[in-house]
Amino acid sequence: MARKLADIIGSRPTSPDPETDIDSDDLTVQRRLFENQRYREDTSHRKWLAVWTAVIVTLWLIAVLFILLMNKSIIGLGDTVLVALLGTTTLNVLGLSYIVLRGHFNIVERTG
Repeated sequence: MARKLADIIGSRPTSPDPETDIDSDDLTVQRRLFENQRYREDTSHRKWLAVWTAVIVTLWLIAVLFILLMNKSIIGLGDTVLVALLGTTTLNVLGLSYIVLRGHFNIVERTG
């Protein structure tokens, strides 16, 4: 028995969950669902980056304090070595946090 095209299209299985069926909604609803999912993921990533950056900077500042306190008695680094070590590494850590946070939070720099 030959089936008509209308019968084949009309007998398409439907999903009980409308969010899993991509054809159940029009394009504006699909776009809104996609944007909401993207915003939730962005918010989750922003929270993680904020915590990660705060932890890294805090740990680095504790390490710098430890190096400075232990330098005279245990470590014994020279002044030139201390300036180079602390200066370059501190700039790297602060620069990293600035780049990551600026890129993810879209911070606008003001001129003038």
